[in-house]
Amino acid sequence: MSSLTSVELNFLIFRYLQESGFTHAAFTLGYEAGINKCNIDGNMVPLGALVKFVQKGLQYMEMEANLSNGAADIDEDFSFFQPLDLISKDVNELQVMLRESKRKERDKEKDRERSKENEKEVEREHDGDRSRMKDKDRHEKQKEREREREKMERENEREREKIEREALEGERLNNAMHIDQIPPSNALLLKRRCLIPS
Repeated sequence: MSSLTSVELNFLIFRYLQESGFTHAAFTLGYEAGINKCNIDGNMVPLGALVKFVQKGLQYMEMEANLSNGAADIDEDFSFFQPLDLISKDVNELQVMLRESKRKERDKEKDRERSKENEKEVEREHDGDRSRMKDKDRHEKQKEREREREKMERENEREREKIEREALEGERLNNAMHIDQIPPSNALLLKRRCLIPS
């Protein structure tokens, strides 16, 4: 499979700008990228090609995040992500999110099963002081389990936030490293739009 060249990508962006009514931006890009000198036949490129191309890329990332979790998860349901998550996170981060959400679902299911078991136990132990003591012990154990689960959730949340911060920091460093390659006029434009930190 050959990769998409910058000329082809510039042409797709040029067409998108034209189709969306951004004629001045399309003209500027066309002039700076030399679209009129490229050998791409505009009649061969369908309408909405860039949008379709990006959507297929997002679908591919979503599929990759779902399938790369290992053979154990093949029988489980396919999980959908928000488009912003697909755009802003890499596959590894999406897989972490997916594993975390599935773990939470399993924990909820276990909690439901435990509560059903606890209800049955309460029905069986309804007589006298002995049942009151067992209820008290069970209640304390349940509170302890809830505290442990909440502690685990807080630790997982901190870990997820740490991963997100590291990813954002890496992205900022990457953007800062590539600013030297951007022409000064475009770099100033990017800084004004807050795409690159000053």
